[in-house]
Amino acid sequence: MDIIGNDYQLQFGNTRAILHYESESILHFLIKEIDGVEVNNSETVEVKLTQLRSQLFLVTWKDKNGNTVSQVQDYEFGIVYSNWTTPEGELKSLKGTISKI
Repeated sequence: MDIIGNDYQLQFGNTRAILHYESESILHFLIKEIDGVEVNNSETVEVKLTQLRSQLFLVTWKDKNGNTVSQVQDYEFGIVYSNWTTPEGELKSLKGTISKI
């Protein structure tokens, strides 16, 4: 499965984001809503993209605000696990859905 050049929606309850892989090392994301409130924050980041099996990827990056993010994106089952550490050292985790748009 080639995810490069495609757009995907991530949904974590009332939080929603759009991902676009420009290349194997560049990801553009748009956070549309957080807790149901529209925010429309976007960023382009350098990522490390590791294919674990067909349609299963580990994606890691660091946001400009200092969050270190790791996601397991399972396109076969439409599940995403997102873990990030804030600049203050707090670990946060979410499980959601991922779908091509």
